Amino acid sequence: MKYPELSFEPFFTWANRPRILYKAGVREELGFEMEKLGGTKVVLYTDKGLVQAGVAQMVIDAIEASSLELAGVYDHIVQDARLGLINEGAAFYRKCGADCMVVVGGGSVMDTAKAINIMIGGGHEDFSPLAEQVGLFDGARLLPPHIAFPTTAGTGAEVTYAMVVLNEIDKVKVAVGHPYCTPDIAMLDPELTVKLPPKITAFTAMDAMTHAIEGVTTVSANPISDGLGLHAIRIITKYLPEVMKNPGNVDARGYLLIASTMAGMSFINAFTGGVHATAHALGALYGIPHGLANSIMLPHVMTFNLEEKPERFVLIADAMGVNVDGMTPEQAARAAVQAVKDLQKSVGLTQTLKDCGVPEDREALQPLIDLAMGDSQLPYNPRDLEEDDVYNLYLKAR
Repeated sequence: MKYPELSFEPFFTWANRPRILYKAGVREELGFEMEKLGGTKVVLYTDKGLVQAGVAQMVIDAIEASSLELAGVYDHIVQDARLGLINEGAAFYRKCGADCMVVVGGGSVMDTAKAINIMIGGGHEDFSPLAEQVGLFDGARLLPPHIAFPTTAGTGAEVTYAMVVLNEIDKVKVAVGHPYCTPDIAMLDPELTVKLPPKITAFTAMDAMTHAIEGVTTVSANPISDGLGLHAIRIITKYLPEVMKNPGNVDARGYLLIASTMAGMSFINAFTGGVHATAHALGALYGIPHGLANSIMLPHVMTFNLEEKPERFVLIADAMGVNVDGMTPEQAARAAVQAVKDLQKSVGLTQTLKDCGVPEDREALQPLIDLAMGDSQLPYNPRDLEEDDVYNLYLKAR
């Protein structure tokens, strides 16, 4: 079929701050790169799972082989960037007398570290007032040197100027933006992802797929985000099944890591939509990992949206390997949804919201609906979502 013309807003902006270094074993360049940034005394931020798996030690070895001084390791970070741990992590940095940070982890670790660096750079003692502001752009200043190693191919947090923070008391997730919170350098080392368990490999990759698909279909999509997002979709479709079959395939894991970064660059500029709005609420109230929540909601929100921008879903279908010749745009768009479902099934992602303990009663779901309706990403969805629409999406995802 003839591919459709894609429209976009006559004005858009694009932010792309960090340098990106890719190579299996690129961690060996850490000392040289941090020294160029002016860092000498490092705090490493990670989580206990990565310490136990020996992944954090791989980066610690690189630090100790350089002229950098390892001032301390903070490994208390858990799922979701939490206000209490952000404040604690900043206090740890100050206690260590550090002047730079190295971050080893997935989205929660990287988002926590971004918030800590904002506190250090701005001289703040408590992140809570900053989280309430949502956007920290006025008067923003450069922050201490910061290098990140993503250990999941999913969040793209190594290239985004925002972080999602969980208020544990109010059980609300908020997206906070800061122009300089992005790492100075994102080091993509696929060797650090090899020990990732299969289930987490699968749903973090579907997190990246969600970023790419929403980045291509939001009201803010533009030609640059389209290019990055569509190619990320191609890569994930090809290499996720391969990684699931052969977890030690470093080359395939490298492609997934690159796709995750590309999808991150796409969505941080084009934003996301209904999938993320509903998934943020699921994470805040039911503790469902973000990638898994995105994976569960993705095909249902795609189905809801496809009548609004079928031409964009045609290109998603094509990127996923669907032969769209002879199909109408509507048929090709629905084929894109089916391709996502087929990919999920092939990698063992068959969970529903029912499996995660989410009820179906409207009254019980109302707090979830309210959170989703207030999410900062909802306005970027290509089709308007009302409360009843969100309720029905949650029901369909059960």
